[in-house]
Amino acid sequence: MRAGFTGGVIVDYPNSTRAKKMYLTLFAGTTDYKMPAALGTDGPSGQVDYTTARNARSNHLAKPLKKSKLWVQAKKDRRRRQGKDTRADSRYSGRKRNIKF
Repeated sequence: MRAGFTGGVIVDYPNSTRAKKMYLTLFAGTTDYKMPAALGTDGPSGQVDYTTARNARSNHLAKPLKKSKLWVQAKKDRRRRQGKDTRADSRYSGRKRNIKF
């Protein structure tokens, strides 16, 4: 920012899972820049400021590790909120199995 770099992230088709594309845009040496419009949106809703992208990355790191006990518990809670049948919690939930099993 001090050297004159500005920019952000543009997300084309943000509501699509397959067609979604993310572009990092950088502007150097200009004070008045206009972000290009994102495809598949009606306005600037597909544009993400670089500070928002940084916060999203830090939140991604806060998720529990896959197949850990906390991950299993969060997944069971999510399924219960969705109204799906889920096995009851026990002291063996998310526990590692013996190698010879």
